[in-house]
Amino acid sequence: MLISQRVDRIQSNLYMKLIIAGANKLGEYLVETYPEFRLRHELIGFVDDNPKLQGKMLSGLPVLGTIESVMEMEKIAMVLAVQSPNEKVDVVRRLFYHPSLDFPNLFSSNAWVSKDCIFGKGNLILDGSLINFGTLIGDFNTISRNCSIGHETVISNYCYLEESVRFGGYSYLEEESVIGKEAVISQGVRIGREARISPGIHIIEDMLSDSKIK
Repeated sequence: MLISQRVDRIQSNLYMKLIIAGANKLGEYLVETYPEFRLRHELIGFVDDNPKLQGKMLSGLPVLGTIESVMEMEKIAMVLAVQSPNEKVDVVRRLFYHPSLDFPNLFSSNAWVSKDCIFGKGNLILDGSLINFGTLIGDFNTISRNCSIGHETVISNYCYLEESVRFGGYSYLEEESVIGKEAVISQGVRIGREARISPGIHIIEDMLSDSKIK
């Protein structure tokens, strides 16, 4: 009986309904490319706190309600289409006491990820990205299109990498940081918590927490 119940629970998780938090351009992109992620979840719509979006359609799917409305949904999974690390943290905290909410990782089938990498939950790995061996990626990170993550790098939680960012091996990115498009992080560099790096910048030495490089 216990084995049967466990199998039923696993099968239920495989076929959960999926909603996107964030009715925005990234959310639209996820809808349009959803087959690339090869999830068995049924994508049913968006949630967003913008009152002007309630009841609207986006990429053929409805905006079902606010973030808080998720608390009333059962057996639901969510992906965060949110760029701001602070907003990601806020969404996760507001839904912390949901009894069954799941945050699957989404891996584009057009990305390459080494088999020995370790991932937490709620990560987005978009097409064209390459993640090399021994890399550790925590929770709720977005790795945008065509990024390259060198071997044995650590990316903590709630980080956002814009398109075509490159990390050298043995790098370390602390929580809630944003790395701009086409920025380059040299091998072995540590980027402190809540750092902001503008597009096209090449970082060759460690950065303290709350640093902003333009």
